[in-house]
Amino acid sequence: MVDPVSIAEAARVLKLSPSRVRAMAVHGQLPAAKLGDRWFVERAAVERRRRNGALDGRPFSVRNAWALLLLASDEEVAKLDPSVRSRLKRALRQEGVSRLGPRLGRRAEVLSFAAHPGEIRYLLEDPKLLRSGISAAGDQGFNLISGREADGYLDAAALDKFVAHHALQPAGSDGNVRLRVVPEDVHRSLGDRKAAPRAVVALDLSEDFDPRSAQTGRKALSELDRLWRG
Repeated sequence: MVDPVSIAEAARVLKLSPSRVRAMAVHGQLPAAKLGDRWFVERAAVERRRRNGALDGRPFSVRNAWALLLLASDEEVAKLDPSVRSRLKRALRQEGVSRLGPRLGRRAEVLSFAAHPGEIRYLLEDPKLLRSGISAAGDQGFNLISGREADGYLDAAALDKFVAHHALQPAGSDGNVRLRVVPEDVHRSLGDRKAAPRAVVALDLSEDFDPRSAQTGRKALSELDRLWRG
């Protein structure tokens, strides 16, 4: 690991409790490694999260976050209150997904797992998983390819069976499976599709630890923002 910092130091920088930062490390939300009985995280990742996590406004609820991302992807949102729809569209025109990204963190609970490399193909073909990030880059025409890892959204009610079926083991940031767990009604509202909406895939990529993936995601978000502001 390059330039590691302790959990306590990371917590101080991020203005979070050490237990929260430790949980982020364990679940792969920060690049981390366990040395002896202590967790350490990468300083660069801590600084990046500090910059990206500075919220200008209140975080969106999970349902409003998904409504905004669907609208940003030029998709309809069923049963959305007209006043909420108007407010979300105004936010997209005035700020764009790029700036709103840090406020959309509640869209899912992100968990990291390790899978046998040979299982990745079957995991990605499982209809319960809504592919996103690097696993949906090809679906959205992004020039990124990866068959060695899996990233996607999963109904919270299906999590335990999914983990057991694919023999997944909890992992830190070195896990090769990233599951983004959402409430059952949110997952159901996304319908029968294999890949997440374009704005969702782009946002997930923009938050990736891999620099090329993050750059591709940020570029895609900027393109969506230009369409809304144009």
